[in-house]
Amino acid sequence: MKNDSGYWIKAWQKSKNFRVENDRIKPKSYLFSSFPKTNLYGFQDAYIRPLLNGDFFSRQQRMAGYNVLFPTGFDSLGLTAYMENKKHSNMINDDITSIFEEQMLSLGIGIDEQKKIDLKQDVFLSSLQLAFVELYERGYIKYGLIEVCEDKSGKKILDPYFYKKSLHYNKIKAFYLDISSVQKNVLQKIEELPVSEEISGRLKGMLAPKQSLTIPFSVTNGEKISYTFEEPEYIGGISYILLHPDYIDFTKYTLYEEYSAIEKYLAEDNTNDFGVFTGTYAINPLTGKKIPIFLSVNFDCPVYMANPYLNSEDRIVAQDEGLPIIDVVQNGVFIESDFLNGHPVASGKDMIIEQFVSADIGSVQFYYSKDKILLSSLDTFGALFPFFIDNDEELHSLKGHLPFLLSSKFRPILSDDIEVPGNMISGSINHIFSTAILPFLAILYDDVGASTSIFSADALKSYTMWKGIDLYTIREEELFESVFVPLSILSIIEKEKGVALPTLFRTLQLTRPVYDENLNLITRSNNNLFDTQGIIKKYSADALRMYFLSKPLDQDFIFQEAELASMKNLKKSIEDFYEKPFTTKDTLKDGFEKFVQQELEYIEKKNTYCYVEAFIEFFKEYLWNASVTSKQGLILLKILYPICPFLAEDIYQTIYRGKYLLGDDGWII
Repeated sequence: MKNDSGYWIKAWQKSKNFRVENDRIKPKSYLFSSFPKTNLYGFQDAYIRPLLNGDFFSRQQRMAGYNVLFPTGFDSLGLTAYMENKKHSNMINDDITSIFEEQMLSLGIGIDEQKKIDLKQDVFLSSLQLAFVELYERGYIKYGLIEVCEDKSGKKILDPYFYKKSLHYNKIKAFYLDISSVQKNVLQKIEELPVSEEISGRLKGMLAPKQSLTIPFSVTNGEKISYTFEEPEYIGGISYILLHPDYIDFTKYTLYEEYSAIEKYLAEDNTNDFGVFTGTYAINPLTGKKIPIFLSVNFDCPVYMANPYLNSEDRIVAQDEGLPIIDVVQNGVFIESDFLNGHPVASGKDMIIEQFVSADIGSVQFYYSKDKILLSSLDTFGALFPFFIDNDEELHSLKGHLPFLLSSKFRPILSDDIEVPGNMISGSINHIFSTAILPFLAILYDDVGASTSIFSADALKSYTMWKGIDLYTIREEELFESVFVPLSILSIIEKEKGVALPTLFRTLQLTRPVYDENLNLITRSNNNLFDTQGIIKKYSADALRMYFLSKPLDQDFIFQEAELASMKNLKKSIEDFYEKPFTTKDTLKDGFEKFVQQELEYIEKKNTYCYVEAFIEFFKEYLWNASVTSKQGLILLKILYPICPFLAEDIYQTIYRGKYLLGDDGWII
């Protein structure tokens, strides 16, 4: 046997075995796995697992006659990747990504040159920036004040909803994705996803679900005022109520003797900053206290319930006007709040909603408060914003001059020699956007070099043709940028084009982290990254593939060399098994057919772990000291091929004298 992985890598590349075909007849399958973040040393942690899982199914489905789209690539955007690159060379080049590509090939991961996406390449940056501009032009991406979290150095900004670890909060001008108009669509898409209730709940939680309580207040003249509270637990602290005369019939709440004061207030073009007393009071349904009602034009809403305890501006007004300020929390528990007294603030909202609803005093509504997603990074490297900003803070689009990128010397340049008024916007497009847009651009991206609109007729045709991602394998911590945000973009495309597109994916697999034998997470900070190239050389790529694929993706993975060594021995046993003569008597007929049927079911369910485990178990239990017919041996070899492609190709050529690659020989049925 050849046992030379380089031979098979060249053979696969020469045959274009992994290339997407321009074939309308073949059934199509779109597989997608997380791209690795680039560094100087290649695969060193769990990023290898989603790619191996995707490659497993891409090989099997190509054998089964599918036209498979399995884009591979490198997350080479952002400050970290660029600094890694700069360590190697004082310019942007392909040295870093070539390390990853070499390791991917060494592991038997099929690379389609047409769908190999290096995120720093001009053609990808152009498409990514075009998508950014088009979402901006349609009003979904905005540039304005948004709340962010800053790390201690002030050099990194994060979305505060997803990073709550004692970071400093600030408001800055930045780009963000506004999903307020598609929130309901996103929620509906989450409901339709084929995922567990736990995953569905986590995705819905990213919309920040909240409850509000609508409560009617009795007024001293017999009327009622209804108000919806987002924080009803604090209603005990309301000191005054403001009514806006443009939105509400204030005559219903005004005593006759106060009309002259109100007429004067309105006639004087509202020179009184605060307002004018109506003569009536609302009765607080929690405390029974009277709350004075004023007429005012200073708040752009029909009714405003002022709570000086919560709002510093309300406190100043109350002090100036001599109105009471009621403290409703002391030492972390409620006071001046009737049945909430003595209870911690954390439980106050649920308690008041339960009590008011059960007493038929108020009604509860559910709403989702998360509608802005931060898209800016403070990194000065990466995918540059395709806009310039002038002194009047007007944005000037670079749509006709993309890509806007960094030169080989880390300087921003335009594709054309033009003058644009204003200055670069500091920072760059963050990882959230580049990751979220990838599943769409991977369908459109090719080696032609042209930017393609995600809203074009051709794009819609391509989305429909590929029918969504058949198998989506991502790291568990990337659920937000790899599922939630793409669902938002999918909803935007549907809304803008008035079409219904295929679901984002049909099967989702989340990979858990990898730990060393001492149960320490494998990270650079723990100084325990493993040497992938060295491991391949010592144990073989096939043994490493079989080892990684034999463990459940949704469980923590403990990397142990002793187990990997046993996989190397198992690989050698499989080689030895095929050096024995085949039998002419089909003594394993029933057991073999049952095994094959089981493997087909695991493939159908996208269950890699059980598929590999079943193969190992069948080999050890039935075949270690037994024989099979030549036909059974070929079927077994095809079942082995997605697990150990190098070994399977070796055996196919050596034992079966195959004229073609095993991958081209067809699936087992």
